[in-house]
Formats: sequence, C-alpha cells, structure tokens
Amino acid sequence: MKNTGATGYIHLARPLAPGISRVTVNDPTFSDLAGVLTGAKPVTYTDCSPENIPALKQLCERLRLKCLPVEEFLSKSWHHFVPGKKVFFIGKRASTIKTAALDWKNPENNERWATLLGYPDCCIRLYTKWLKTQGRGPDLVKMSFDATRKTGRLDFRMNNVFNYSSRIICGTPGDDKKYQRFVEFNKEHNFPSKHIMGWHPCSYDCPKSLKKAAEIFSFMRHHAPDYAAELEELLARPVLFWDKYRYAFLKGSAAGGVVSCRGVAFPRSLLDIKTYRRISMCDTIRTGQSGTDFFRKGKLFYSLRSGAPALLNFGKEPGRGR
Repeated sequence: MKNTGATGYIHLARPLAPGISRVTVNDPTFSDLAGVLTGAKPVTYTDCSPENIPALKQLCERLRLKCLPVEEFLSKSWHHFVPGKKVFFIGKRASTIKTAALDWKNPENNERWATLLGYPDCCIRLYTKWLKTQGRGPDLVKMSFDATRKTGRLDFRMNNVFNYSSRIICGTPGDDKKYQRFVEFNKEHNFPSKHIMGWHPCSYDCPKSLKKAAEIFSFMRHHAPDYAAELEELLARPVLFWDKYRYAFLKGSAAGGVVSCRGVAFPRSLLDIKTYRRISMCDTIRTGQSGTDFFRKGKLFYSLRSGAPALLNFGKEPGRGR
C-alpha cells in the first residue's frame, strides 16, 4: 500500500465501484467518504485543491454521489490554510446538500448544519459550548476527556488528538502560526487524513459516536485493510496530553495510570525538546492526581506536579489485543 503525501493514493483491496480501485488520501479523506457511503454522515465536506477537482467530480459521479462547490453556490469564501482550495459538500441527495449549504451560510444554524453532517446531538452540544469560548477555554480533546466516565482503555477509533478540523480558530494569527509549525514538523507524513471519526465526541465513551466510528472503520477495513491497519497502529497508542499543540504519542502500553514506555511516536507536536527527550529516556510513566512521574530502570528521574499532562489511554478494539 502506498499513500505518500497529500496527493498520494490509498489502493483498495475491494473496489468501491467498478473502476474505483484507489482513492486519494485527501480531498476527501477516506474516513469522510466512508461516512457518506455507509450513511453515518448524510453530508461531508472537503476543501479541494484546484488540480484535484476533476478527480473529485469523477469519483462522485462513479459513486453516484452529489458534489456541490459550496463557496461558489453561496458566494461565500472560507478560511483556507492552503491558498486556492475550494470547499465542496458531498452526499447522496442534492436536496440534503443544498439544505446543509444554506445552514452553513448562517452561523446561527451551526447546530442544524452539524446534524446534517451526521454528528450526534450530544457531541454537537459540546462543540457549541466550546465554540462559544472562542479558543479561550480548554481544548476540545480536554473537554471530551473530562466528560468521559469510562476508566482504562479508550477505543482508538475515537482518537481525535491531531484532528484539527474545527479546532483551528479562524483568523487568529497565533493559532495559524502554531498550526503551520505543526505541519512543518510533520511534512513527511500526511496527518490530516489520519482519523476515523471526522468530528469531536462529547466524551470518549459516547455510545452514538462509538457506533458511527465502528461503522466507518469496518467499511474502511473491508475495502482497504492495509490502510485500516496503519490507522489502527497509529491511533491505538497512549497519549500524554497537555494542550492542542503539546502532546506525546507513546510507544508502549498503559494500564491503571502506568505506562510501559518504549519511546515516542509520530506525530511530532510542539512539545518542547527537553520534555520529549525525558519521555524518550524513560521506561515507565506513572500518572495520577498528584502529578506525573518518569522512571528509568526503577529510578525516578523527572516529576511534574503542576501542569502535568492527562493520560489518554487509546488502545485497540476489545478482544483484538495489541
């Protein structure tokens, strides 16, 4: 399987339709396309580069999907981190897409628009609450984790740590700069496509989101098992999470707040180099209400009391092991 770069392809083991044996990594992402094809998402959207628009239209035609250039339809421009891109709405029914477009045009209709994107009502309420903070409150990941009742392993299909869709505060120069630094750190990897669930859950044990995420991932695994396995390997990892741009994906496993650590993994966040080095040197990390302790060969060599990270223990599906 090859899916290098933003213009790479995912080669399918089972075609989506006659003549469709591969799909682009982005524009749209495979998970968003799977959401529409499974019915988990009545509508999805993607910002597409000009050179990829003909291929996007051809893909939709072959899959009998409708594709609407929404900015042109509404005479409304959207904030793009990559200049020249255009937003397209994709779905099975033209009437549903147009309804979603009209709702998208008016910020007061955000909740109705999100419903047409297939997001559960409970998750929409959390996102609306976060949106009102205008970036001054906690990050969406932290809000989802704080609302999670389950203790122990979290389903990797819910991992949204580096899904920055809807978490970027448009028009905020500081946020733009941090995001671009993150992109630069990870330019050899195609992280925008590396998610299964294209929205942010109200909690990591939200049953409605879990159900949709399972449907989407099952579809992806059926048609592109190698790609699905790659996603699973990436997302099913413990994560030390400080904030939106500072976190560390860990090699190893976790249980009961203790991580057996074998180093750090992709992606590279904006966490400072010193902390990254400390994490890479340790073999055990203990987290708790009092803080986080880092050990090497049984000896404590670093502790965090204030400003300690949360441990998001994402793992593989129950019964599938590590």
